[in-house]
Amino acid sequence: MKQLVIFLFLALAAFSGSFVAARVYDLKGRAVKKEVASKPFEPASYPLFNRPFTIVIVGLNNGASVEKTLNSVFSQNYENYRVVYIDDASDNGSFEVARDLVYASDRLTQVALVHNEERLGILANISRAVRTCRNDEVVVVLQGEDWLAHEWVLQRLNAYYADPDLWVAYGQAMDFPTYQLSPSHDFKDQKFRAQQPVGTHLKTFYAGLFEKIRESDFVYGGSYLPACSDLAYMIPMLEMAKDHFHFIPEVLCINNRLAIYKEDRELQFRCEKFIRSLDPYPSLTALQVMPCAE
Repeated sequence: MKQLVIFLFLALAAFSGSFVAARVYDLKGRAVKKEVASKPFEPASYPLFNRPFTIVIVGLNNGASVEKTLNSVFSQNYENYRVVYIDDASDNGSFEVARDLVYASDRLTQVALVHNEERLGILANISRAVRTCRNDEVVVVLQGEDWLAHEWVLQRLNAYYADPDLWVAYGQAMDFPTYQLSPSHDFKDQKFRAQQPVGTHLKTFYAGLFEKIRESDFVYGGSYLPACSDLAYMIPMLEMAKDHFHFIPEVLCINNRLAIYKEDRELQFRCEKFIRSLDPYPSLTALQVMPCAE
């Protein structure tokens, strides 16, 4: 009986050893390289924290759509958020429309309403708003003529940001009134300054990461960049985040294609050329943010 037990033990050991060897070497004895897949960012089923979100909206003569924009924010099934609404010197009564909507809502205490007497531009307004945030706040940039896709957007973002390794995320958008998906892009080679586009709506990020961008990189010709604001702040953050950003393949934002833009192609070209000519940012090994408060 003892000999049988010893035989079985030796046989099991030999089998286990051959199994391990088979996983390390192929049939010709060549070492097989072990592939280690990078961990994808997946939404948590039951997030432990309701992270603080700050929704930054810059409006300019957007009275025709501002009600839809603000209602999409106020209807969120989420409590731990605030709104910074900035009217950039509208001259058609849009600010008054937005102000009345805010005062009539049940979210008044969560909204900071700003009315610029002089037009500053999108980038200057976003930069000023974000730099008033705590490092641990997740900033959501919502264009003044667009709106959130549904009332669970912040819940979904909170589920993704439950992973502490996620610092920047951007989502899928849908165009209005065609209801076609907007072009999206998930970076593979991370050559951000040579690629188009750089992150789609809805753009989100930790305020603490934004604050590491050099203020001088926002200045062109003595003032804040008047165009290509998305490129100006997204490229540096993606470079710093490196493996800590994620494309969320869910429709989080509705792009209002009915909004009328007065584009200066030459100005856009010059601003984009300036942004792409700047030195890349080194990647960060860690991002320090304050603990989330419930």
